[in-house]
Amino acid sequence: MSTASNTTAAATDTVAERPPVFSVDGLWKVFGPKAARVPADPDLAALGPAELRSRTGCTAAVADVSFDVRKGEVFVVMGLSGSGKSTLVRCLTRLIEPTAGSIAIDGEDVRAMDRSRLRALRRHRAAMVFQHFGLLPHRTVLDNVAYGLEVQGMGRAERRERAAAIVAKVGLEGLEQR
Repeated sequence: MSTASNTTAAATDTVAERPPVFSVDGLWKVFGPKAARVPADPDLAALGPAELRSRTGCTAAVADVSFDVRKGEVFVVMGLSGSGKSTLVRCLTRLIEPTAGSIAIDGEDVRAMDRSRLRALRRHRAAMVFQHFGLLPHRTVLDNVAYGLEVQGMGRAERRERAAAIVAKVGLEGLEQR
């Protein structure tokens, strides 16, 4: 194959051919007494919510979830209020500890990460915007936007410059000092 053909083939790779950025397999988050028994026991895992709660006192907020998300892919988690979306997302960065299953980000086992590694993951590679968020009222619009960069250790001038670009991008120019 010629060099031109190799270049064309590489440029036309599909999202499905790319390695996963997030890889989740058999993820469970069960709340209640002796929660680990639920995903470990196929009979309990097969129960509906009411029967599981009645027999075990447990609630499976996330039950046997598996998915991969690849670079360039848009991935949406949708569901009714109370269906476990936020719990699932919190499990991805271990803001809530999963009960069972595996989570990998760029091939790295998230469940095996120590506190220091988790802090780095949350600061630099994966984050979430909470459903019920709050701005820091003592900060300006610009400083609220720049806050994540501050947490990452970026210098004041650079983070304010980057935040100003984002403020402009979302149409809030002129409101930076509010």
